[in-house]
Amino acid sequence: MHKDSNVSVVIAGVRVNPGDVGVPIGSYDFTTASGKLSLPMMAAEDGREGQARLWITSVAPNSPGVDLRVNTWVPHVAMKAESWSVRQAFDMAKLKVEAIIGNRCELTSSRSTARSSDVLTAPKCLVEWDPLPTDLKPVTAMTPMAEGRMWVHGAYDVGYKISLVDPNDVQVRVASGTATLTVTPIGNLLAYEPQRSSDRAYRLVQPLEVMMKQSDGPACDTYWSYEEAEYRSSDAVVRCALTWTALPNTLSQDQYWVRPYLKGSLEQAGTQEVRWKVDVVTPLGSKIPAGEGAFTYNVIEPPVPAITEDMLTVLKDGLYAVSRDGGYAGNSVIKGANAVYRISVERGGEVIEDGEFDASPWGETREIQRRLNAVEAELWSRTPWTVRARYSQMPNNKSERTFELLAVPNANIKPVVTVPTTFMLDTQDLPVAVGIRDVYKQEAGYNAATMGEWEVRLVKYIDYRTTEPLTEFVSADNGDVSFTLPEGTFDTGYVRLTAEARVKSPVPEYSRTEFAIRPLNLTVVKGGAIGAGLTARRITGEAPLTSIFSLALDHRLDATALGAVTWQVSADGGATWSVVPPMRNNKMRLSYTFPKGEYDVRAVLQNKFSGAEHTTDPIHVIAYDVPQGKLDGPEHVFLGGNGHYKLLLTHKGEPVTDEQVSVEWSLDAGKSFTPGKLEFNVTREAPERMVLVARARMLDAPPDDPFAWRELRRRVNFVPVRPPMIRIVGPARVEYPQTGTFRGVMGLPYRNMDVELRGWWTLPDGTRVDGPMLTWGPTSENLAADTVTLTYHAEIVGFDGTLGSEDKRVRVWEYVWPEFSLEPTRSSQYAPADVTVRLRQIGRPMQLDNPTYNWSLPPAATLLEDANQTMRVVRTETPGAYPFSASVSDARGHSSTVNTTVNMLAAPNYNMTLAVSPSNPYYRAPLDLTVKPSITGGHPSDRITSLAYYLNGAPTGTTGSYSKMTLGEGTHTVEARAKTLMGWSFGASQTVTVAANTPPRCTATLREWTSGWIYYADCRDDDGRVVGYRWTLDGEPVAFNSNRISVSKLSRSDTPVVTLRGVDDSGAESPEVTAGTEAEPAEVPPATP
Repeated sequence: MHKDSNVSVVIAGVRVNPGDVGVPIGSYDFTTASGKLSLPMMAAEDGREGQARLWITSVAPNSPGVDLRVNTWVPHVAMKAESWSVRQAFDMAKLKVEAIIGNRCELTSSRSTARSSDVLTAPKCLVEWDPLPTDLKPVTAMTPMAEGRMWVHGAYDVGYKISLVDPNDVQVRVASGTATLTVTPIGNLLAYEPQRSSDRAYRLVQPLEVMMKQSDGPACDTYWSYEEAEYRSSDAVVRCALTWTALPNTLSQDQYWVRPYLKGSLEQAGTQEVRWKVDVVTPLGSKIPAGEGAFTYNVIEPPVPAITEDMLTVLKDGLYAVSRDGGYAGNSVIKGANAVYRISVERGGEVIEDGEFDASPWGETREIQRRLNAVEAELWSRTPWTVRARYSQMPNNKSERTFELLAVPNANIKPVVTVPTTFMLDTQDLPVAVGIRDVYKQEAGYNAATMGEWEVRLVKYIDYRTTEPLTEFVSADNGDVSFTLPEGTFDTGYVRLTAEARVKSPVPEYSRTEFAIRPLNLTVVKGGAIGAGLTARRITGEAPLTSIFSLALDHRLDATALGAVTWQVSADGGATWSVVPPMRNNKMRLSYTFPKGEYDVRAVLQNKFSGAEHTTDPIHVIAYDVPQGKLDGPEHVFLGGNGHYKLLLTHKGEPVTDEQVSVEWSLDAGKSFTPGKLEFNVTREAPERMVLVARARMLDAPPDDPFAWRELRRRVNFVPVRPPMIRIVGPARVEYPQTGTFRGVMGLPYRNMDVELRGWWTLPDGTRVDGPMLTWGPTSENLAADTVTLTYHAEIVGFDGTLGSEDKRVRVWEYVWPEFSLEPTRSSQYAPADVTVRLRQIGRPMQLDNPTYNWSLPPAATLLEDANQTMRVVRTETPGAYPFSASVSDARGHSSTVNTTVNMLAAPNYNMTLAVSPSNPYYRAPLDLTVKPSITGGHPSDRITSLAYYLNGAPTGTTGSYSKMTLGEGTHTVEARAKTLMGWSFGASQTVTVAANTPPRCTATLREWTSGWIYYADCRDDDGRVVGYRWTLDGEPVAFNSNRISVSKLSRSDTPVVTLRGVDDSGAESPEVTAGTEAEPAEVPPATP
């Protein structure tokens, strides 16, 4: 071991310390171990972590060695609790073991999980609780946690142990730990009190119902404790039993409730005490004292019942009003202790109610109301009432109350108002009749003996709180009163009229005022002339002038009285008037069109109720002529040039002269105007943009009316001088000795200008031709030059610096008949295929003069396309020679004929070969075989439509580019067959011979060591490989697929019986063999230096 190592190890039972050299560990048979080195090793000291670097070699000459680093570790864990001190029964004790920094293994409480882990690469440590109090239980099988309620107080040791478990379920402890859990006693932890807390109760009469609620301590599900009760606690919920330890003799537990619930009353005055105790009931049924307490009642004498009245109409204390017809008058209210009452009610000496009333379920005091219903009595009579109340349990504790009810007129007695009409003129008197009646029985009339005597006056109803008196109060003898309201009492509009009545009461305490059940809605309209004025839009303007006139009433509500409206127009200053119709469906508006002239318009309004008329003030209307026209002149003017503008005016289709109109011009967009004539000139020396405005009116139109003027605008821009725009229109080439026509196009440099353009041509020989049109023919020198230049010049007359020019290059050519050829292209060299033949000119292309084309196609070809005269597309179906011919001629008498032949070949035959891929190179059964065909030949445009596979002549059911199949022992024929889109069918086959599988051969050897036995397997397969090992231990299968297993001596002393079967890659098993026995070699003492 290297001297820098810090831990010792034990290898094959021999301890090796840091710095040891040449430590023998016994003999080793590499032949039996198939050249592998397998030695048991463990840490020499428990609980120590570190690294040991070992050099392991044999004593054979030139033998190799192993430089091995071994790390030793221990689990790094901590046992934690939410609290190491918990309260007895009420706190959940929760413990867990968790990994801390430096831990090397995953913690689990599942033995199977720990057993299935890899101890060297990914170890999982089994955590077990030991010791663990009985009341604590592991939470789950996978999480190292424990929890529960502790039902007995004291100190408890809790601990854990951590182990590694090998696949043979051999468990080795690697760590452990303990701690102390303290359980504190409950003591007097819980407290209870009544849900309705009260320290006072009335003796004997007040019923008590006491339900308890928890007022202190942790929550506990509490029940009443009695002998048959069995409400036990669990880890999920804590249950308590409450016991009454002292009760007054008149209080007891309700036997039908499982919760603490007292019922009864208290007979003795003074202080009365109730005592209780509570216990926690454990899951086993034992009880843990958890608290005790008491509460008291101060028992006092009940008060005398108090009797009062809650009445609808109170006149004074003890006197109340009620309708003489009887009915509900109010309630008698009895207040006192919460108890059972005996109550009686007398009306006029007659007992109308006598009964007993139960106490309220809770509360110290009680209120009882009894309904008081009167019967019919004489008007203004008084009926005595007496109400008596006493406690049923204390008859001598009682009270009595006497009062009177006064019979008054029924509430339905009100004034009823009638008028001959609700529609009236403000110039008429209004008669009003008022009667005292039962509004729901008006046909019964008036009866002073039942309705009483009343005074009445008329009032104007403003709102439910406000009225305005119209008359004084008048006595309603025999129940009826008549009034006359004079004209002018009401303004025009809507008025609400009602009557106010007050009763003549013989009892000073009683008074009453009533209004009619609903006010009358009166419509008051105007009876005199209806005042109004006229409004109009556009009373001056261009003739014909259409104006709209509207009536505006002085008072909007007068519209109700408005009758006929007559509209009148005068053309002679009001001397005569003519009637014109108003607008349709609106008599208060007039739409009228006036010709040229001056007019007056008025309206005559008539009151439809009285016939009174009113004539409005007239409105004066003026209609005049306005000339039509446009402003003519340029939009752009050169600097220094003259912009000439002219107003072109007409009136009724005739031109207007300066003598007929007044004209004004503005150079500042209409801000100011200068008088002028129909024509106007403007010039500027510097660039400027302006808005030129011209306006004109007829001489007889009013000058101060803006609508009399016809205003026209023109935007004017003074711009720098520029040459005109030039372009040439004509052919790009001219045939020698023909001629071509060319046109020079001149354009203004700015749009909408008033200038003169002039242009001319310069020919290639320098000749000048004036005008925009040119007819020119090339010379032989031009033909030799191939390209010539024609130039067109243009200028603006009267302005210097405006000369410009444009060149046009023209190609000169001569018509020469070309040579032709046929150029074929094929979609494939094999038939069938499409052939495209094009007729092309040889050399420089020439535009022919009205050419004509004739084609001769092979009879065996099918024409597909002939839209292009110089191209034909045909379909060839069979191999062979296909001749093509084309003739071309022009309008000048030239002609040519060309020919070509296209040879189509036959497509080559298809060829298929099969490539097979076996699952093993020995071709032994079972053999998985992949067959993939390779196809060559055929037509390039042909496609495989189906590809089927066969095994020994039977279809395999697979298609596609390959097929997989499984073959047994014997000779097999594998075949593939294909079909194509063009109708070809072909295939290929191959013979495959599959040999029988040879099972593997195995031997098993045993090596015994001081700590156990190691079994080695040696298996060979001549036609494959060994993929599995099936071991049995004392006849039981072992879940290991390895060529070596080990058995520990910790759990047994006798040598186990182990058998082996090898499995090859085809699933065949070798014959079963039993492992031989070999003793562990004796230990060799360390070498002595």
